[in-house]
Amino acid sequence: MMRWLALLLLLMNALLLLWYAQQQTSRPPEMAGEQISRLRLLHELGGGETLQPRAQECYQLAGFASRAEADTAAEKMRKRGFNVDVESMVPVVLGYRLRLPRPAGVEEQLELLDRLALAGWVPQTRGGDFVLGPFMGEDALQQVKREREAIRSVLKLTLEQEQILDNSPGFRLQIGVIEGQVDEVQLARIVKAGWPGIKVEKKSCKGVAQPQSDQ
Repeated sequence: MMRWLALLLLLMNALLLLWYAQQQTSRPPEMAGEQISRLRLLHELGGGETLQPRAQECYQLAGFASRAEADTAAEKMRKRGFNVDVESMVPVVLGYRLRLPRPAGVEEQLELLDRLALAGWVPQTRGGDFVLGPFMGEDALQQVKREREAIRSVLKLTLEQEQILDNSPGFRLQIGVIEGQVDEVQLARIVKAGWPGIKVEKKSCKGVAQPQSDQ
């Protein structure tokens, strides 16, 4: 009797293992079917539903000397699927100068020149004004402010402070890419191959056009 009971238990265990194995092998197709059933075509979306675009990353490539060079680089980047805008860079402040209106009369001009000479200045003439400077270097702003205040205090003259700008600041590219399409290291390698010396910097995507997504 005990022998038959043991055989019955073994048979039940075997049947249980067989049933469990069948459940495991049949589950992946069911799960795959469930995942596929969740995919919908665009025309299957409801009226209030929209596809969420993939996130984008933005980079700035600065230091192109000419518009033609920047346009050539932009075209090659667009062929890689990147969204590119070409922009003029903001002029760099090289230094400062002080401008003083030149009097109309010759005698008044000579008198003003004498007063400036007493303060150690021999001004240049630019655009009908007397110009003092330039003030250059890292502390140029502090220098021009000190000199302007000294002339105002001693000579009772009011001078206009003027920036000296770089007239050829160059051009830059603003690039928008789909997240994961390229990283900063890969982009720097692409740029270095054609335009060594161009600086690649990751930037905020504010104001940059959305790249074309493959969704």
